[in-house]
Amino acid sequence: MTVIAAAQRWLLGLMLACYLLAGVFPAPGEMLRGLTLQIPAGGVTLTFPMVLLAVMLFNAGLGVRVADLRVVMSQPVRLVLGIAANALLPLLVVPLIALGLRTWPDPAEAEGLVVGLMLVLAMPIAGGAASWGQNAGGNVPLVVAMVIGSTLLSPLTVPLGMHLAGHLVGPYGVGPLDDTTKVDMIARTGAGAFALVSVVLPCLTGILTRTALGEDRARRTLPTVKAVNLANILLLCYINAAGALGQALAQPDPDLMVLALGLSGAVCCLTFSCGRWLSRWTRCDNPTGSPSPSPLA
Repeated sequence: MTVIAAAQRWLLGLMLACYLLAGVFPAPGEMLRGLTLQIPAGGVTLTFPMVLLAVMLFNAGLGVRVADLRVVMSQPVRLVLGIAANALLPLLVVPLIALGLRTWPDPAEAEGLVVGLMLVLAMPIAGGAASWGQNAGGNVPLVVAMVIGSTLLSPLTVPLGMHLAGHLVGPYGVGPLDDTTKVDMIARTGAGAFALVSVVLPCLTGILTRTALGEDRARRTLPTVKAVNLANILLLCYINAAGALGQALAQPDPDLMVLALGLSGAVCCLTFSCGRWLSRWTRCDNPTGSPSPSPLA
C-alpha cells in the first residue's frame, strides 16, 4: 500500500489527530493563520488558509473535464437540489436550535452558538467536498459545480442567514452580540472578494488548465494532485482548529464544550444524511455518485 493510499484510508483518523495537535500546540497554527499576501490589483488581501483553499479548488478543477460538466448541466436536477439544500437547511435548522437553547442558563453562550452555527451552515459548500469526492472516486464534476454554484449565491445566502441569526439573537443580545448590526457586519465582511478569489477563479483556472494540458498529461498529474489535496485538507484542519480549540482549551468551559460538540455533531449528521437521501432520491447512489452537498464536508 502506498503512502497516499494509506493516508486516504486513514484520513478521518489523521484529521482527528490534527484537531488534537491543534488543541495541544495551537501556536504554529495561529502563526500560519496570520500570514497574509497583499495583491496590488484590487487591494485584495489573501490569508494563508485562503491560498490553501485556492490550491485545493484548483486541483479539483484540474480533475474535471469540460465534457463532464456539460453532462452535469444537461441534468440540472441534482445540481439545483444540492445547492438548494445547502441554502435552505440552515434557515430551517438554526431557528429550532435557537428555540431549544432558550432554556440554557447562560444567554451569551447560547447566542454565540446560534450565530456560530448559522455562520458555518450558511457558508457555500466547502472546497473540501471536492477533495473528498476526488479521493473517494465520487462525481467530482457535480461537486465542483455545486461548490461554484453555492459560492456564486453566497452574497445573497450568507447575509440572509446572518440576518436571520441577528433576529434570533434579538436587538438586545448580551455579551459581544449586543445588537444585530455586529452580526450583519460579519455577513458583509469580504464575502464577494473571498468567493471570487478563493473559490470561483481557482476552480475555473483548474478546468481551463486541464483543457490546455490535454487528457493524457492531465491524467498523469492526478496522483500528485491527490497527494497535494490530502496535505491541504490536513493542514487546513490544523490551522482552522488551532484558532478555535486553542482558545477553548486555554479557558475551558466543559458544559459549553459538550453542548457545542453535541450540536455540531448532530448538525453534521443531519447534513450528511440529507446529502445521502438526495443522492438516493435522484438515483445518484452508485460508486461514482456525488458525496454529500454538506457545507461541513
